[in-house]
Amino acid sequence: MNGMKHRIWVLWVGCIAAILFGQGAVASWGAWILGLSFAVHIVEFFVNLPLFRRAGGSLAHHFVQTLIYGLFHWTPIKQHLDSEPAK
Repeated sequence: MNGMKHRIWVLWVGCIAAILFGQGAVASWGAWILGLSFAVHIVEFFVNLPLFRRAGGSLAHHFVQTLIYGLFHWTPIKQHLDSEPAK
């Protein structure tokens, strides 16, 4: 899963580079992809809020990690919690 997290950084850096150094359609696409990714990840955080509360820890940490990595942050948490025996 860590390899996928590294690939997400390529997307973020690519979008920011497109916005800063691109012109016309390239800059527009970079901005749209970046904005859409942020919007989706914010929704993703609130959809998974019960999971994060169950997992414990800082909700701010979970928010930032979900904002950056999306499902690559919360999927392992869900798998871990679902594999624990019921108490």
